[in-house]
Amino acid sequence: MAMMKGVRPPGRPPMRANRLLMFAMALGGVLWGYLALNATSGVAALSRDQATTIKGLATITGTVDATRPFKAAQVFIRNVDKRMLYMVYTNQGRFRAVALLPGTYEINVQARGLQSDVQKLAIKAGDSPQVQLSLREASNPDRFPSATDVPRREMALHSYDEIYPPGPGKEVMEEVCLVCHGENFFPLRPRNASGWQAALDLMMGKNLFERDKLGSAEGILAPPASNFRFGVQDRKDVLEYLIKNFGDDRKPRAVRPDVGIPLDEEKLGKAQFIEYYLTPDPSNREVAGAPPQGEIAVSRNRIAYTLQLDANGNAWLVDRGDPNRLVKLDPRTGVQKDFVLPDPKAGVHEILIDRGGIIWVPEIGGTPRTREYRLLGFNPTSEKWSLQIVADPDNVIRNPNKVGMHATTVDSKGNLYTNWFLNGAIGKWDRETGKISIYRIPTPGAIPYGMAIDRNDNVWSALWNGGKITKFDPTNGQWTEFTPPTYPANVRRGVGVDSKNNVWFGIYAAGNRPGKLAKIDQTTGRITEWTIPHRGAQPYEATADFEDNIWFPDTVTPVLQPVIGKFNPGDQTFTFYPKPQFGADSPKLQHTVDGAVWFTERTSMPGATGFGVLYPDMDKITTLAGYPLNGPPGYAVKPGGARGSTR
Repeated sequence: MAMMKGVRPPGRPPMRANRLLMFAMALGGVLWGYLALNATSGVAALSRDQATTIKGLATITGTVDATRPFKAAQVFIRNVDKRMLYMVYTNQGRFRAVALLPGTYEINVQARGLQSDVQKLAIKAGDSPQVQLSLREASNPDRFPSATDVPRREMALHSYDEIYPPGPGKEVMEEVCLVCHGENFFPLRPRNASGWQAALDLMMGKNLFERDKLGSAEGILAPPASNFRFGVQDRKDVLEYLIKNFGDDRKPRAVRPDVGIPLDEEKLGKAQFIEYYLTPDPSNREVAGAPPQGEIAVSRNRIAYTLQLDANGNAWLVDRGDPNRLVKLDPRTGVQKDFVLPDPKAGVHEILIDRGGIIWVPEIGGTPRTREYRLLGFNPTSEKWSLQIVADPDNVIRNPNKVGMHATTVDSKGNLYTNWFLNGAIGKWDRETGKISIYRIPTPGAIPYGMAIDRNDNVWSALWNGGKITKFDPTNGQWTEFTPPTYPANVRRGVGVDSKNNVWFGIYAAGNRPGKLAKIDQTTGRITEWTIPHRGAQPYEATADFEDNIWFPDTVTPVLQPVIGKFNPGDQTFTFYPKPQFGADSPKLQHTVDGAVWFTERTSMPGATGFGVLYPDMDKITTLAGYPLNGPPGYAVKPGGARGSTR
């Protein structure tokens, strides 16, 4: 194990550790530099795959009829043997799916309030069967298509004004509460008066005089540091409004969408999803112990969080189940392999593959025994956790609950940056010296979530609380703050950088205020916003593909289908791709050299979580491997500031 400042080698003399450190750093630097100069290796592998991988696969074509008209029905094609799902859409009642691995399949089709029977089919290499499917009325007329059986949530739908009637607290609810929670959080979770008072006490930080902060919500509305209007009278008005309109005498309700998600059947008819599900753990497995107070909880079920693609076309993700795991997928075969973290209860959220191929996983919840939060480096060649770096060795962040190294990024020199989500700072690991530095964000109470590196190695962070974007210049330590026209706002993961060095981010809808997609033009400093054309949009992040189209996972509300959205800045049009699962969200996307969009299905439903990929045009599929845009880590800007992809 290579060690450096901030890394504690158990049972090893310090001098020997230092010698090993220098050797490992030199070797790692050579390897990293070699792979960075050979970022086009994925393209060579792509060419090889064109001649071999696709040849042994199959296609399916078919037609769908129904008892009433439908549009862009979703056809689910399950490979039972490999726990994979292919999903395509109908176009004028016809569908097609390509690149199917041989195996036993189950096929059915669904549309809103419509469903078909399941057909079984054995498919061999090179097959091209034709299928006829018939839609009939579903038992639930409001049910959205979904590959998994999502438990039906009993709720009545009402207009926005019925759920949020006039009253002294409505304006504050819209300007403060709905900005982060959205319009359906409160009506779906009725509480009694003491419950709403406890929620306000938490967000106002009532307990923070006696202990350190445990979660991001604590103290977010503490006066006067809050970025929101929330004075004494505001708090009184909001509490009275919550008790009156969302008390425990109310049944769960939601806002009826007045603008649904627009669907372009012609474009959807060309698209194809593939999902690779994680193998469920045995239901009778004992779960030893429990995470300590304040840590990120682990789940009995597996939960895929975020993913990255390596230079060889494999996909990797972090699994927050118990135990915490790193998972490797070879998309060409569907074969997966798990690697348990050194501390199986440390908590995971992020993953980053650097240009040398090392896979980095920050411990988001810390090490329960020592309270040391670490950056873990996994060597995929040796399949060992070769680096375990203490992320705050000098205890700059005084809160022992340092929770949250989010959105890990790497600059052109190989230095790692990460957000300290709970404590308003960003951290840097210097690859050359091994030194850890912590930089405090000037904005009071900052909660940095999304992060990106631009062409000039500036570090951009999205501030979840309030909706500001910050830029940090590591050369002089200067911070610059950008406030979009829509403010305050929830920017969630936020920032991505396109090949022209523009910075993109999403803004959540808040009541009648629509969701937005926004761009910072670094040459002018101007921020431009575009309204996402459906109600309740929740763009989790915004990233650029090889043509500088901007993509965002849109979790939306529980009354609309989750989608992956695409924005074309050239003609300023939006395209939405409904996802295969109604009950799963996707916090992060990664783009390939040929335009595929990779994501995770993040859900705690047994057997439903895993890897996913969207091919916007199935006719352009030449390989099932995923080669990241410009090589790992898959940024739209090449190292050193060059533009374009490595195609």
